[in-house]
Amino acid sequence: MSDKSTSFFKFLIYATGPALITASVVVGPGSIVTASKAGGHHGYSLVWLLFCSSLFMMAYTYMGSRIGCCADDSILTLTAKKYGRWLSVIVGISSFLVVAGFQFGNNLGVATAMTGLTGVSEFYWPVAFTAISLAMLFFTTNLYKLLEVLMKVLIGLMVLSFLANLLYTGIRPLDFAKGFIPSFPEGSLPIAQGMFPTTFSVVAALYAAHLAQEKMWKKEDADTAGKDAMVGIFMLFFISLTILCTSAGAFFGKEGVELGSAAALSGALEGLFGSSARYIFCFGLAAAAFSSFLVNAMAGGGLLADGLGLDKRLDHMPVKVLTAAALLIGMGIAVLVLKYEFNAVTSILVAQASTLLAVPVCAILLLLLANDRGIMGDKKNGAVVNVIGVLGFMVLCWMVWNTIGSIQTKLAAMGGAG
Repeated sequence: MSDKSTSFFKFLIYATGPALITASVVVGPGSIVTASKAGGHHGYSLVWLLFCSSLFMMAYTYMGSRIGCCADDSILTLTAKKYGRWLSVIVGISSFLVVAGFQFGNNLGVATAMTGLTGVSEFYWPVAFTAISLAMLFFTTNLYKLLEVLMKVLIGLMVLSFLANLLYTGIRPLDFAKGFIPSFPEGSLPIAQGMFPTTFSVVAALYAAHLAQEKMWKKEDADTAGKDAMVGIFMLFFISLTILCTSAGAFFGKEGVELGSAAALSGALEGLFGSSARYIFCFGLAAAAFSSFLVNAMAGGGLLADGLGLDKRLDHMPVKVLTAAALLIGMGIAVLVLKYEFNAVTSILVAQASTLLAVPVCAILLLLLANDRGIMGDKKNGAVVNVIGVLGFMVLCWMVWNTIGSIQTKLAAMGGAG
């Protein structure tokens, strides 16, 4: 093996951390279902969209990590000093609402996966995994180090599990290559609208600044942080791409296959390839759901604490208490959905409405701070990152516009039903 190859693998094992943890927030049940639906309903046609959304996520995670390295203050403390505490409070609260509103999706993903693996009722798993997460949160002395090791293991398990499923289905190289040509097949727009927010999370990219500081990286480590962002988010792309290709190979062109949920997907795989495929998929889904389970809640807790001017360090009480609140909110909604068939539409609307404010403001903050020479010095953004960042911001504005339309439609439907 060459020296360059050896150096790369050493970097992959020892240096990657913040961006891999950031990727684990994004790789969850939602991204698995949307990638599966994209492949099952439209084959490889939306590979280009997955690539673009991952590229945007990489650029913003790159910015967030490097800001964390170069700034003396945490990112929302820096925001308060430059633009006013009111803005940091708004970003912190909005980010928390986004995280708490969608935390129940991770609970449902864990429930689906563990029931598929064990046969034990879905109702018990949100409570069990929330209890495990709370124990890790309050009884771990070096929480960042635990997260880094745990996410490396879980990401590795996801890669192995979903690659194993891909072996069942195979891949069509020519169709795969054509998937990089931009197009929107008929009926694909709703799936495309779901793919962007489940791959391109600006709130997670903003939290990457916190993680870089937890890693104790300084300005001289900014280039390492940039490489970390590329490797970590590439793993996000690779996992989602593997799932999309698996679904394309297994389901595209077949009639009567329902891919509306992770449970339906695992059942469909079992029908095609036997119980082993289902268990492999459920194992990967469990890793995906739990990888984003605690870190997703911590992103909300950490950003809210920072926005309010409290201590934002992972091992200190403000972040732990606010993270616990996000975990318990997610568990509570999941229990209501599973046990009492409670309608979760209201919580989804709250989360979606909060993204209208959180997502574009977070993106602008990252772009402004990453281009501020007073903060970044010679590590400020280059032209390529800025171009990708501006394009990503334009896509976010498109997402916000569509979210407004979606909320209006749901509210009208709820009003009509009432």
